Amino acid sequence: MNNRSELEIFLYKIIEEISKINAPIVFKGGLALKELLNSNNSQNNIDRKTVDIDANWTGKVDYDEITRVLETAIKNVDNKCTIKLTRMPKEKTSMGYTIFDNNDHVISKIDLDIKNNPFYVIYEINNVNIKYSSLEKILADKLSVLSSSYIFRRTKDLLDVYLIIKDNDIKFEKIKEILEYDSRELGDFKVMLNNKKMLEEAYNKLFKITNKPEFIEVWNKIVSYLLDNSLISEKDLVD
Repeated sequence: MNNRSELEIFLYKIIEEISKINAPIVFKGGLALKELLNSNNSQNNIDRKTVDIDANWTGKVDYDEITRVLETAIKNVDNKCTIKLTRMPKEKTSMGYTIFDNNDHVISKIDLDIKNNPFYVIYEINNVNIKYSSLEKILADKLSVLSSSYIFRRTKDLLDVYLIIKDNDIKFEKIKEILEYDSRELGDFKVMLNNKKMLEEAYNKLFKITNKPEFIEVWNKIVSYLLDNSLISEKDLVD
């Protein structure tokens, strides 16, 4: 997962600029996952391209200040770009920005969850400390999706879970700790298990993935992980 598109290089530069000013932010999502897997020397050549920035804003909620921080970072990377708040804050829990080029074309988006996240790792890149959600936190979030009906809206999380558990020894006790902190419980995974064929069709439609593994390989690895950690039982499996 070492290859970066031009857009990803641009987005990583923005992440670096945001981190330079010590903004209260923890990055997550596809960019964070790619960086974590690379640093963990995960042995695969699978590359899922990412087109936006996802993060937790963990500090005081001051919308003008948040906008100023993001705008400054983007201008430091490319002063021809602009940023606009395009998804208004919802009950102080999330907000979204869109990045435009000098022709007012959409380049990317930044999605912020207004939520504390103590489960992060710090990477020093070019003498800048960048906070990324830990693999355990990312896995906990994605297992929550897979265990619910939201899986149909986020089929790509099947691949992400596969990539995390494939080469990394993730202790489920840590996942439980994270879920407890977030006051969450995993669902029963029945929607996933009862709709294997539909999920396979959706998975096969995923694009911008280099060396995408076959669905059955991904499916079997995830099911094995769920069985090993007693999240499902053999009787839950559907032929």
